[in-house]
Amino acid sequence: MSTVTEMTKYPLAARDHSWNGDEAEAAIRKQTGAEDEPNAEYASCFFWHDTDAPEQYGSYKLLYCDVIDGRIEAVPHAIFAVAGILDGARGGLSVPEADQEKIKGVVGEWYEKMAHKFHDDSLVAPWA
Repeated sequence: MSTVTEMTKYPLAARDHSWNGDEAEAAIRKQTGAEDEPNAEYASCFFWHDTDAPEQYGSYKLLYCDVIDGRIEAVPHAIFAVAGILDGARGGLSVPEADQEKIKGVVGEWYEKMAHKFHDDSLVAPWA
């Protein structure tokens, strides 16, 4: 089984905030207290996870958050990267097709939030 994370209330980072997935994942582990094993707050920072193995970090895919000034924020560059993967970049994604459609819906909501926050109507998900 798997779970798609619904839209969260994390604030958006600055549009130009740089993105390093490995560094962000380490910071998220520490910030959420998930240094020994994943927990619910850690899971909320990813768009998808495999619920059959929730204790394994490899079960969590599509990280879109980082810790910025001591708080978890959604990073636009991470969301752009996820959208690219959902649109076939980097060989696509190995999660069920039905879940990919749900993830696209949530990512689309983030694009709408970014377009509003950054006053940029050109920010639309690639599949929109």
